[in-house]
Amino acid sequence: MAVAPTYTLSLETTWLPVPLEFPWGSFPDADAWADELTDSLLAGTGLPAEARDQLRATALTLQAMPGPLPGAMERFWRTEYVGGPAIIAHLYVTDSGARSADELLQLARAGIGGRVQTWTSLEGTAFPLAVQAVVTTDIEDVTVGAVRHLGVRDGYVFLLDFLSEDPLVLEAVQDELSGIFRSIRFA
Repeated sequence: MAVAPTYTLSLETTWLPVPLEFPWGSFPDADAWADELTDSLLAGTGLPAEARDQLRATALTLQAMPGPLPGAMERFWRTEYVGGPAIIAHLYVTDSGARSADELLQLARAGIGGRVQTWTSLEGTAFPLAVQAVVTTDIEDVTVGAVRHLGVRDGYVFLLDFLSEDPLVLEAVQDELSGIFRSIRFA
């Protein structure tokens, strides 16, 4: 069994990593992480204790929720819109024999089916082959869109995934997600 390449990535200050398991860094459990996160995000805001409790509960919910696909390597939360819709992206890494944009576009439909609405090749990444795709599908009479960034390297596909029912939210974060994907670097 091959070992996935070691990578790093950069997040803007509006995006925070959400641990998928514990211990994580200096945090022994989800409660310790949520406490630190809440204190950090609300420092100096003067918001009441109810706001702290709501933010902490949201953080714990987002940490514990299952991803849209199994096997997420990382989860990211866009915190600028706390109180609005949760904006959560996931990064997946899986082995793949994909060698063309067409093969990556087939993978862009993974887990949700649907149709690729638009796509473009991505330049300026650490991947020899990378695409960005917008996929739409109907799930239980609701149209869901996904912005998916896929890159293949050394037999592995990296998929940065964000799903939403709101096309305006998809469009609003598309460039930010592209920036996260372009920041991926390999050792």
